[in-house]
Amino acid sequence: MPAVTTEGLILKRSNFGEADRVLTVLTDRYGKISVIAKGVRRITSRRAGNVELLNRVKLHLFKAKNYNLTEAESIETFPKLKENLTLSTTAFHILELIDRLTAEEQKSPKLYELSISIFRILEQNPRQIFIRGFEVKILSLLGFWSINAIKELNEEQKNILEKLEYQSWEKIGEIDIGPEQSDNLEKILRFYLEKILESSLKSVKVLKDLKK
Repeated sequence: MPAVTTEGLILKRSNFGEADRVLTVLTDRYGKISVIAKGVRRITSRRAGNVELLNRVKLHLFKAKNYNLTEAESIETFPKLKENLTLSTTAFHILELIDRLTAEEQKSPKLYELSISIFRILEQNPRQIFIRGFEVKILSLLGFWSINAIKELNEEQKNILEKLEYQSWEKIGEIDIGPEQSDNLEKILRFYLEKILESSLKSVKVLKDLKK
């Protein structure tokens, strides 16, 4: 079946040829896929605005050797996250994590739901605890998480990390955590993530620069 329709989240894009782009998209049906969007860099392209980073879109694709975009319709665009530099960098951090932790066509409807839900939460309440919650939840969902692998955790940190893994966003929002605790938790998870990925995260450096 060469013609397919799916919903997706635009994770990444790169220029290809004179007027095309290759989109990296997390879809609800096929996992992460690469999509060739022909002509979207042209000023006259009607599809360009629909396939911006962070957009949740309905995609109409033609599947041959590769996925080729025939039409795209925006469903959600998360404008509040795009209008603020710190929030847009935070959103890029999440997109980077999704992209780097997943393999091509690794199907996971739960990951898609988790990814959409964190952006909805951050649009309403951009607290750091929700970002930490996403980091733990995606690691757990994809099989990379082991709290016992983190050395020198105190009881309070262990308790918070367990809540981040198992509790709902509503319950996570009730966690009372101070600035120092928040910074320590961020460092713990950054070290864990970079150990799993075996390299640093581009978005972390940008976020650190913004805090200076």
